Amino acid sequence: MPSRRTHANSHHGCAQCKQRRIKCNEARPMCASCQKKKIKCSFNSHGTLTAAHYRAGKLDGRVDSLGYESSQLHLLDLELLNHWHVATVQTLVHAQSAEKVLREFVPQVALSHPFLMHSLLALSALHLSHHGPVERRHQYTEVAMTHNNISLSLCTPLLNNVTPENCHALFAFACFVATFSFAAHGPKVNPRAQSVSAVLEVFKLVRGAASIVAEARPWIEAGGMRDLLQVGRQPRQTSKTANVWELYARIRRINNDQARSAEADCYDRTGSVVEFAIQKLLELLQLSTTAENPTSTMLRWPAVVNVEFFDLLLEDNTNALVLLAYYGVALDMMIESWWMDGWGMFLVNVSLGRLGLESGPELAWAQKAINGDNDASYPGSSHLRVAVNR
Repeated sequence: MPSRRTHANSHHGCAQCKQRRIKCNEARPMCASCQKKKIKCSFNSHGTLTAAHYRAGKLDGRVDSLGYESSQLHLLDLELLNHWHVATVQTLVHAQSAEKVLREFVPQVALSHPFLMHSLLALSALHLSHHGPVERRHQYTEVAMTHNNISLSLCTPLLNNVTPENCHALFAFACFVATFSFAAHGPKVNPRAQSVSAVLEVFKLVRGAASIVAEARPWIEAGGMRDLLQVGRQPRQTSKTANVWELYARIRRINNDQARSAEADCYDRTGSVVEFAIQKLLELLQLSTTAENPTSTMLRWPAVVNVEFFDLLLEDNTNALVLLAYYGVALDMMIESWWMDGWGMFLVNVSLGRLGLESGPELAWAQKAINGDNDASYPGSSHLRVAVNR
């Protein structure tokens, strides 16, 4: 009589196969035998990963005990996570304490908040789409957009419910999505999309990030992400900050014109909205010349102006558009980051395109300043119109 074929004993089979004393292939959540008989399958222990698991996973297309949808690793996502650690982080911050937060603390938090992980991977992919191999940049861009869309869909329901538990993830997400939007909507990505609407789409995301900070600042300052309150820190460019005072003087003259119009009784709500935006830009310019983090300082402006200022931009208000162009000059002077590349010229060109022949000497100067013209100056005071335009 032929001897019975033996097999290795298994201690991790399902309860049903053990009760019937038959071999279990240990596939989870349902082994092959129970699946064939269409009966309930249950395991009394999680067991260890054996060759049987791999074989079962290959047969039924999943290794559910590990949470994978397939037996293949998502190598592209692993590439993005590696690129985040070795390259992307150092382009976002320069302080070692902030780098440590982005490399260690944020990914750890993202493991519990998928929307943050998708946002992190989106930003890493977008960085690769700018600086990675040319032949793969289109692929990286598509992956970046996919991760960003998933992140936004997952996070939207949480934005009205900021808590001590989720505030750190939401804060990091807000920083990442604003950075992503500057990079994804900039002139380097889509040079034809030079519209006020495209600008305001990004500005509103900056305001959203600021609102989360305002609501959760005490919690953030007490947690592991407190150094991210200065995300975007970088060394000052002395040669450029020296030119800020020329810009400051020109904006100051605009402010004086606004004050004179108020004294002449031709001042209305539009004038007050523009004047407030001017004052805030002056404050931030002055602060940026001494602050360690001019990037985050200058990026506050869209968040601190009155929301009615955005309406004036859509209405082609001359004063508002000139101020937008001057803000572009400020960004060009103060910020040198891949995700802000070209935004200064972008804002100046948007204003020039909207005003056309009515742009006047103010925008002519802004254009020269953006182009690096050392003679970007003209005598006399600003002739900025203070009446309501169109």
